[in-house]
Amino acid sequence: MSTATARSTACAVAVHLSAHRATGRTVRRWCDANPAPLTAAGVTARTSDAALRKAVPGLEWRYDRGRDLLRDHLVSAPRTLFSSAAVLGPAYRHTGGPLHADARAGVAALSVALRDVPWRAHVSIGDHAGTVVLAWVEAVRNGHLVRFDDFAASVTDPSWVPVVRRLVRALGADRVVVHDATRARPGGDPAATTAVAHDVLTALLGGLGAPVPVADLEAPPDPAHWSRRQTEVALAILPHLRSQADRVAMRRFVEEEIDAGGTPAWPVPAALADDLAARDAADLARLTDLVEVR
Repeated sequence: MSTATARSTACAVAVHLSAHRATGRTVRRWCDANPAPLTAAGVTARTSDAALRKAVPGLEWRYDRGRDLLRDHLVSAPRTLFSSAAVLGPAYRHTGGPLHADARAGVAALSVALRDVPWRAHVSIGDHAGTVVLAWVEAVRNGHLVRFDDFAASVTDPSWVPVVRRLVRALGADRVVVHDATRARPGGDPAATTAVAHDVLTALLGGLGAPVPVADLEAPPDPAHWSRRQTEVALAILPHLRSQADRVAMRRFVEEEIDAGGTPAWPVPAALADDLAARDAADLARLTDLVEVR
C-alpha cells in the first residue's frame, strides 16, 4: 500500500480546473507568494504544471499507472489545493475541433485517482472569443501556420457545457462549482481576473477548512499572448522554417525582439464577436441549470 493510499481516508482535496488560464496564473502566483500561511493552515498547494508533469510523466493518465501517480501527487498531504488547466488538456488543438477535446481522459483520471477522497471541482471559464484567440496564438507560437479566420472556422460548437457535464457525472452536481470569468478577457482589466481568482481561492481554502485570508492578489501578464505584430511576424517567418529547432528559435526571437509588451492581438471580427458573446450567454444560462455558478 502506498503512503498516499494509506492516508487517503484522512485527506481532503480542493480542485481548481483553470480553463480560464489568467485565473489559474493568478491563483498560482498567490500560492507561490504565500507559502507560510498555507503551511500554517496545513495546506499543500499543487499549482505547478512542471511538478505535475514530473509526477505524471507525459501527463499519461489514461491508464492505471498514470492514475496512481496522479493520486500520489494529490493525496500525499492531509489537505491539498490543486489548481491546473492540464487535466482538461488544450482548449483547442491547432486543427480546431471541439473545446477541450481531451477533457474526458483528465476528468476520468481525477475521478479514479480521488475515488475515496472528499473533493470538489471548481471550474473557472472564460469568454469564448478570448479562448479562441488564445488557442490560435498558442498554435502559431508552436509553429503551426494557420490564419485566425481559418482557425476560428475550424472550431466546432464552442461550449463549456460538455466539460461541466463530465464533472457532474463523475462527482454529482452538488460538488461542482463554475466560476464565471467571461468578463475577464485577455488583455483586459486585470481587476476582473483578480476578482474571480479571489472567489476561487476563498472557495478552495474554505472547502479545505483553512480560513487563510486572501489578499494582495495580482494578475500576472501572459507572455504567451502575443501582440498583433508578433503574430504577423511569426506567420511571415513560418513558411521558411524546416525543423522544430527552427520553430523554437522563431518563438524565442518573436517573444524577445518583436513588440515585447505590445497590446495583445485581438483579430476577432464584429460578427464573430457577437456570435461568441451569444454563446457565452447561452452557456451560462445552461450551466446555471446544472450547477452553482458564481
